[in-house]
Amino acid sequence: MSATIQTPYQNQPKIEELESIRGMAALLVVFYHIPNWNPLFDLGIVRSGYLMVHLFFVLSGFVIYNAYAARIGSAKDLARFQFLRFGRLYPVHLVFLLVYVLFEVAKYISQAKLGIVSPNSQPFRENSLTALVQQIFLVQAIGPAGHPTTFNTPAWSISVEFYTYLIFGAVVLLLPKIKNVLFAFLALAALVLLATNATYGFSDLLKCLAGFFIGCLTAYAVPRLQLALPRALSLIVFAAIAVFLQVKTSEQYDLIIYLLSAVLIASIVTVKDGYLNRLLNLKALTWLGSVSYAVYMSHVAVIWILSQVMRVILKKPEVMMGGRSTPQLSTVEVIVAWVVLVAVVLAISALVYRFIETPMRTRSRRFAEQRLK
Repeated sequence: MSATIQTPYQNQPKIEELESIRGMAALLVVFYHIPNWNPLFDLGIVRSGYLMVHLFFVLSGFVIYNAYAARIGSAKDLARFQFLRFGRLYPVHLVFLLVYVLFEVAKYISQAKLGIVSPNSQPFRENSLTALVQQIFLVQAIGPAGHPTTFNTPAWSISVEFYTYLIFGAVVLLLPKIKNVLFAFLALAALVLLATNATYGFSDLLKCLAGFFIGCLTAYAVPRLQLALPRALSLIVFAAIAVFLQVKTSEQYDLIIYLLSAVLIASIVTVKDGYLNRLLNLKALTWLGSVSYAVYMSHVAVIWILSQVMRVILKKPEVMMGGRSTPQLSTVEVIVAWVVLVAVVLAISALVYRFIETPMRTRSRRFAEQRLK
């Protein structure tokens, strides 16, 4: 989710620091998904990288609340809001869904025609027709019948986020006077269900509801803070998140990331001249933030291709790790592989951002302005 605060009609200035946070978080998700080709990068902060998706949810709620909490006053406003969210998420999702369909075709051809059998998956087995239909309608992570880890795995989060947007918009439209109370209830209920593991197959949706509406409450609270916060606060919270990710030993502590994310966002936007803010305003980091959605959506496909190169072309030895056959590299090789992987992901993301994401967002805004007034 972008850290751009938007009206339904036009862009407002970005909160650059939040863009940078989003970019750094996306890069950590990339590291998390890299197979364990060598123990060199088997670090706690990498193993906990999946929690950056929770941070995305909080950040998304913060941004969306600021942009739309007072701007959905009719059914047309709600339709415009949801269409713009669709235009933001779906084009890139569709591109990489098609990429994964091609991967399945390639698996089939390599197995049926070339006799090359993948030790990890069979063509169109896990990535079935049912899973494909769910992906098309963005329901793959909704409920116990969903298939959230099929095709482009990171897309599970945009599945739950898209329908969380709809819940947000409906509450703002139908119950504007008590929206913040309802947001607090939704966040608390989701947290309780997650903490007690009473998710009934809706854990992915509950993770998004918890984070998103905590982000909404953070956006509501920040303008009302009358505290003189120290300039070092955001840097301290940032360091605390890094330490938490490194030392966390069990998933039972995962919910802490919601609180840490909210405090980080609040400290960044409240203390404009904070020490961390200076770092986050570096052009390299704000650029990373601008392409972060493409980074998030493209990286698993790049990892899959690189793994096939190691397996089929370079003939690297493989071991079973986490139920999957994983190529093993030397220390030097794994460093080179990480550098190549990140470089390719960033290059592809820049192209996707320029030629797919940005044009489609522009077209969706133009359509909304012309047809959904």
